[in-house]
Amino acid sequence: MHLAPVLLCFACFSASEDGPPPVSSVTSKARPGKGNTESYLFVQNGMEIRFWVSIHMHMSLGVQCNVEAITLTEAGGKEPFQQIPIADMLCPCPTPDGQFPAVEMMDFDFDGSPDVRIMRAAQDLTVPEHRYWRWNAAARSFVNDAVLDSLQQPQFDQERHMVSSQWYASGTHRGGSNFRYEEGRLTMVSNMEKFVEGDQERWVIWGMKEGKLQPVQEKSVPLHK
Repeated sequence: MHLAPVLLCFACFSASEDGPPPVSSVTSKARPGKGNTESYLFVQNGMEIRFWVSIHMHMSLGVQCNVEAITLTEAGGKEPFQQIPIADMLCPCPTPDGQFPAVEMMDFDFDGSPDVRIMRAAQDLTVPEHRYWRWNAAARSFVNDAVLDSLQQPQFDQERHMVSSQWYASGTHRGGSNFRYEEGRLTMVSNMEKFVEGDQERWVIWGMKEGKLQPVQEKSVPLHK
């Protein structure tokens, strides 16, 4: 099965707000040692960023795609200078109109360069997971960000340069956290935890105080029944 008929464009990719959007195209070619795969080519910052995708028939999900690797090649070069293998990234295939929302390029760490996010189908077929690769200019490579990977449903505020996450630990423990990138590391700057205790919910608000993240406010709120 070939992807080319449905992959006429990659419109769901978004470039950094600073600078021109990446040039994209879809080609069908064999990746050495991996058989026939479809590759998605983006030209950005003097590089060819190529995503290698194969198709699988999943017992529960039906026809699914698998992003297997990212290769980086100097523009006009023949051989990639880096190959990033990717495991366990089964995701929905592109839609007939050419959209492929399982793969995105945008500035997730607010440094002005596009990063990579790939959707992974959830084991329980509910809320999907994502994995992130941030662009490292010094290494000239995309590097996996395990901290971003661990956040539940992160939201990215490009104006305030903030990442937020609404998380659920259990039916009686939930909350929301805000993060900023400080010296290249994602750092929590505020947090609210909510604990159900009898007929009330206890809120514990964390914030920066004396240079440390610590509880700054606590209150109890009656539960509505």
